[in-house]
Amino acid sequence: MAEGGEERLPDLYEKIWSCWGTLDSTEEPSSSYNVQKTIITGITAGIKAIRMVNDLGLFSTNEDLDEVATNEIKYLLLPAFMGYFTERKTVKKMEERGSLVKEAKAYYIDFLRNCDNYGIAKLDKRLLNLTPEADQKAKLSGGPQGMAGMMQTREEKIKSFKEKKELDARVKELHDKMKQDHVDEDVKREYFIGLLKQWIGNAKESLDSLQVEVIMLDLRSQTLNDDEAENKPKEKKKALRPFIITKDMIQKAVFGAGYPSIPSLTIEEFYEQKVKDGTFQPPTSKGHSMQNWAQDPEKDKEAQEREAEEKERKEEQDDPEEIQKTRAFDDWKDDHRRGWGNRKNMG
Repeated sequence: MAEGGEERLPDLYEKIWSCWGTLDSTEEPSSSYNVQKTIITGITAGIKAIRMVNDLGLFSTNEDLDEVATNEIKYLLLPAFMGYFTERKTVKKMEERGSLVKEAKAYYIDFLRNCDNYGIAKLDKRLLNLTPEADQKAKLSGGPQGMAGMMQTREEKIKSFKEKKELDARVKELHDKMKQDHVDEDVKREYFIGLLKQWIGNAKESLDSLQVEVIMLDLRSQTLNDDEAENKPKEKKKALRPFIITKDMIQKAVFGAGYPSIPSLTIEEFYEQKVKDGTFQPPTSKGHSMQNWAQDPEKDKEAQEREAEEKERKEEQDDPEEIQKTRAFDDWKDDHRRGWGNRKNMG
């Protein structure tokens, strides 16, 4: 522990290594409290350690691995550990997962770039750049590989598996030697470089997995957006406004003929007003009229038929009221011949 209570870089590295070992061997679910607490501890220590490495300027893009001190080689692992912790961190909302995935990818790619720069492993340059999602989607949605391509991929996987198995065995052997009281400098150096090579394989596998997750998250987000658009309530069409007429002749006089008047009275209101002042006759439940016909022709026709049937029924039953009504109408026709009308000033 440094003066003032600040942790030294070697202490931070040991804490990070311990957190990784705990997570690598635990059988608890990743969402458990203990696992997430360990992840947060590792991330916090990792951020501090990376800041120290940058402040000390331990690594450079224009130097070889031989120029790096043996005890400092292990600090090249810091971005890989950060990627490991970050991709295992849980979130409360799925929408937040995307930023974590991209952050983990950035850590892994930074680690691989440093390893490539120091010649620890020659990597595909496309792997050292954030592959566009469109290219990755095309790869996933592409057709089946040819026979030659499938054979080549199979041979590469077999070769990679054998190399990984040999490397794991050698690193385990060196790890046991590191526990001895006196450890040779060459053993330390080979051990740390072996760890870097192990994590190069881990980082490549994690990047493939994270890249697929990015695509799945994008598709999920797109699906949710489409569902929201479909479920969005459609705007109700505005009902047609009733026709408007001028409230009285005074407004016409004020605004002048030919100019639009203030729309202040609907036709329904106008009709009710005229019924009140006696200009129009109020509607009746019996009989039919031009207004009834205009409002509902079918209903008016039915009313006429009912009136005719009722009249015929009363005539057949010799209804006194209907007989009197018929006689009165006949007398009226005798006194008012067709065509008489208003013959004033007609000579």
